[in-house]
Amino acid sequence: MSLDYLRQWQAKNYSNDIIIGILLALALLPGAIAFSFIAGVSPAMGLLSTSVIMLVISITGSRTIMVTAPSSGVSLVAAPIVAHHGLKYLILATLAMGIIQIIFGLCHINKVLDLIPNTVVIGFMNALGILLFTSQLSNVFHISSMTYVFVIISFIIIWLVPKFTRIIPSPLVAIIVLTICAWYFKPNIKYVADLSTIHIMLPKLYLPLDILTLHSIGVILFYGLMMAIVATVQTTLTARLIDELTHSTSNKNKESIGQGIATIITSSLSGIGGSALVGQSRFIVSMGVTSRITTFVTGVFLFVGLFAFSNIIGKIPMAVLATVLITISLTTFDRRTKSYIQAAPLKNGTVIIATMMIILISNNLAYGVLFGTIFYYTINNILKNRRSDT
Repeated sequence: MSLDYLRQWQAKNYSNDIIIGILLALALLPGAIAFSFIAGVSPAMGLLSTSVIMLVISITGSRTIMVTAPSSGVSLVAAPIVAHHGLKYLILATLAMGIIQIIFGLCHINKVLDLIPNTVVIGFMNALGILLFTSQLSNVFHISSMTYVFVIISFIIIWLVPKFTRIIPSPLVAIIVLTICAWYFKPNIKYVADLSTIHIMLPKLYLPLDILTLHSIGVILFYGLMMAIVATVQTTLTARLIDELTHSTSNKNKESIGQGIATIITSSLSGIGGSALVGQSRFIVSMGVTSRITTFVTGVFLFVGLFAFSNIIGKIPMAVLATVLITISLTTFDRRTKSYIQAAPLKNGTVIIATMMIILISNNLAYGVLFGTIFYYTINNILKNRRSDT
């Protein structure tokens, strides 16, 4: 254990890092519950996965001051596994994801990721936003008139709260206020408990190896690879951003190994995988966090809170969770889209749109990254050859 690593546990202001760790835990609650529904697992499993990942990555991660938890990208890839094959397949696919992440790190995956052009990243983020947005429409429309009322009020709260304070996450305020309103007025809307049984118990080591056959291994490895690619891309992009914000450097290959260890431990407890989260990582940087203590406190608080909040989770209106995810989807769209297309309409515009179309048609984020990158270099070579001919 190096001195540099030990220094990463030393905070300039311990009380600040601990308090922000608790606030971060509260900020992660809405996403942990909402992403669990996208992946097709119970909210309790989403919360458990978040707490375990945060605890482990605070120890094994290379990029300090970065938040890792179940994410929209990984959850969208995980969804068809549960839908078509069941939870046992997801557990083993998550295990495979962790192993592949470690292999990525050992093989210096960062050198490969450097080859992914910004136009593909923009297309990836835009398609991710669209997929996340459309996944929530069923929780908003054709349910009841009161659902629309709750959706509108939730959007208003999420929009208004940041104008007064950014310390308390606005999605959390929306959930608390509207859950209390729903409990008091008992409107005709859907709740978390209507879609999933909330069963909280201490996690146990469990790997369903009994399902392994040649066919199942192929399915597990395929989805494990897809989740690993998406998670690694999202994590690397976030790590680069935090490097810029903190004027420091981080080892992306070691981070991939650390993420893989966290994913393996999470899968062995029947949890789901995740990746780095941009918004929450920005939040703790802006709040002056300087050590690993913050993410560790977040993991501990969420683990304890998992049992404390179990009775409340089922009473949360689904309409509110839908607005939280729709808000996240709108912030996912890359603001550089317009400027990149204006700079080179044919080259940049074609690659961005092609990447988005591949993802939206295949419903697979990893396909978009792979084929979008190949398409970029193909069109780049064609344009270069045309210039040389003229």
